[in-house]
Amino acid sequence: MQVKKQRDKQIKYKGRILRHVSKMPVFMLAILLVFFGMPRVVSADEMSDARAARMNEVVQSNTIPDWPQGPQIGAEGAILMEARTGAILYAKNIDERLYPASTTKIMTGLLAYENCKLDEKVEFSYDAVHDVSRGDSNIGMDAGEIIPMNKALEGMMILSANEVANAIAEHVGKGDREAFVKMMNDKAAEIGCVNTHFTNPNGLHDEQHYTTCRDLALIAKYYFGYDYLASLSREPSCEFVATSTQPDSFKLNTKNMLVKGKKYEYDALVGSKTGFTSEARQTLVSAAKKDGLELICVIMKEETPYQFEDTVALFNYGFENFKKVNISDHMEESNMLSTGFFSVGQDVFGSNKSILTLDPTAVVILPKNADFSEVQYDLSANSNAAGGVARVLYLYHSNPVGVAALNMTAENASLFDEFKKKVEMKNPHTHSVSGEKTEELSLTTVGVMENTEAESETGEESSEDEGKKPVTNRNKNGIFINVKNALIGLGTLVALSVLVIITRSVISQYQFSRKRKSAMNRHRKRKGRRDDYIDE
Repeated sequence: MQVKKQRDKQIKYKGRILRHVSKMPVFMLAILLVFFGMPRVVSADEMSDARAARMNEVVQSNTIPDWPQGPQIGAEGAILMEARTGAILYAKNIDERLYPASTTKIMTGLLAYENCKLDEKVEFSYDAVHDVSRGDSNIGMDAGEIIPMNKALEGMMILSANEVANAIAEHVGKGDREAFVKMMNDKAAEIGCVNTHFTNPNGLHDEQHYTTCRDLALIAKYYFGYDYLASLSREPSCEFVATSTQPDSFKLNTKNMLVKGKKYEYDALVGSKTGFTSEARQTLVSAAKKDGLELICVIMKEETPYQFEDTVALFNYGFENFKKVNISDHMEESNMLSTGFFSVGQDVFGSNKSILTLDPTAVVILPKNADFSEVQYDLSANSNAAGGVARVLYLYHSNPVGVAALNMTAENASLFDEFKKKVEMKNPHTHSVSGEKTEELSLTTVGVMENTEAESETGEESSEDEGKKPVTNRNKNGIFINVKNALIGLGTLVALSVLVIITRSVISQYQFSRKRKSAMNRHRKRKGRRDDYIDE
């Protein structure tokens, strides 16, 4: 009895059609098929061949020198990103535009959670329900039914219900689904997505509804940063209890095989969302946390059940081959930059107190067999005071592996103002799987992409593009104002000024002496002529 009404809802529509079709003569069925056209079904062999071809495609991250070799997978695109640092550990066609299918609902859920309270009432309009085909994923909601936002999020994220996604979009968009879609695209741009465009809140196929593995990982980073949303997306089932505004009680199970009790259960799973359309094929976005690493995995255009196998393989690859290294534990080896009057070592007064300090919580992600001494750096000023006066980007073989904020101590903060104005830089968004606010580095990797001259996602060029190669391992104590250099410069300026004054004085004296001598000679000549005149 618990699920009877729900089953009745789901089969009533199909049963009515089947009853009518069964009464039609065979010739009429043939005419209908010819008139409307029979959809072409891609065979299993064709899918298998396509996947086999994708297995042999280049994995760009495997081309980085001394980088752990990742698995060959059958997905068209895949990424494994460390959420806290933004470091890309595995990359396969991560900037290729592909269809996200129901992983779109990660963005829908994110906007709903950020803009609504969980007890707000979500009403199902006629359009929200009937814009979804009965063949698409749904839970059989009827027009006019009302459920609280928390149950709507459960139905969308656990059961991937498309009509629920429509209703949520209309609720958040104040009755205007198109307004919500604009919010989706605006949020994507705010997060840093540059190859994403949404046309609906549920992911049903549209040629103009696309994203990339890189962009989807950025969106997922924000989504899984909220504990409540993450918890929803790892639940194995969802139960609805009848109310005065929703008359059915039922319990349905998720199709996600990574969650507890399923075939590919992953113990370290933070959350996960599946997706499928005929055009997108299987898509899967997941997050896992273990050993201090917070990993986000995106699989796009794969065949079932390999989207789960690929994800497990990539998570295992990440946890087994990489480590988190706290930069503050390697201050003597840490790479620092000397710019202008900034240098390394002790200042002229013998003080070893750093005027600039590095964020003590900053980390880098390195291969387990890598040494911190191999890490390079690039320093740039930060125009946002809240993010520190500067930013140090750490690289391993030109591949970004971490970032740290550089801060001025309070008593010396004003000394850095001029330097801040010299270099402009972006202020990336901050978020992590655990909800921590952290600096996010540019996700364009100079060693990962085949085009090594590519710009980063914000259009900012890498240090190599600007002709500046990172400097490695030069300091022992930190960064200081080089007072000695400043005094030398000031002394030189004073000396030059004195020299100019003396030179001008000598020249003036010399010119005065010549004029005086000339005047005396003229005086003597006049006197001689007067004497000669008197003698005559």
